[in-house]
Amino acid sequence: MSAALEVADLSVVYPATSSGTRRSARVTAVDRVSLTIGDGEVLALLGPSGCGKSSLLRAVAGLEPVAGGTVRWAGRDVIGTPVHKRGFGMVFQDGQLFPFRDVAGNIAYGLADLPRTEREARVSEVLELVGLPGYGHRAVTTLSGGQAQRVALARSLAPRPRLLLLDEPLSALDRALRESLSQDLASILRAQGMTALYVTHDHAEAEAVADRVGVMVAGRLLALGTMEGLRERPGHEEVTRFLGL
Repeated sequence: MSAALEVADLSVVYPATSSGTRRSARVTAVDRVSLTIGDGEVLALLGPSGCGKSSLLRAVAGLEPVAGGTVRWAGRDVIGTPVHKRGFGMVFQDGQLFPFRDVAGNIAYGLADLPRTEREARVSEVLELVGLPGYGHRAVTTLSGGQAQRVALARSLAPRPRLLLLDEPLSALDRALRESLSQDLASILRAQGMTALYVTHDHAEAEAVADRVGVMVAGRLLALGTMEGLRERPGHEEVTRFLGL
């Protein structure tokens, strides 16, 4: 499997802040992390809250400034490439749908360059893909939490991104719905041959969705492999503790 995304020695550092007489120190959110994702592979970043996994994902997207290291796509450095020109799609925890657009309008947001007939056809295609056929004219305010996240996924898939970034997309849902949607999401990503970086704190979700899992603790990537392999050989005490072994 050829490497599609290559992250090498990536660091994200948040500057010191001051409030009145109090001043906080700089925070290293991502500490020289290196990883690769193969073409068509789904890699999950797993770890406790505040471990830096979302900061790493946002740095790959171009939404966070990088203090050091490189991000390459297909061998080309994209650090200096603007967010909207990277060709990456993103699904956020809360979906961030536009309330003033219906479902079809949300999905078509990234398809403005297509002729109307092609745009409508692609909207119908991805609605079918995420299990919401015929929902195009629904107001997004009438959707359930699970339906809204399906629409957010459809909106990200519609422009055919070369990399899909998912930042805890199911964490706001209840356990039963999260388990169901994680299985559906895994099927969708594999059916599309999508290369994806998936952030979660949920062990079962990571195992269901991803081909490989990276465990992050305190900004460092401590382990990387299949979930089965990590259970057999966690390699670090922090990984062992986080996996509950």
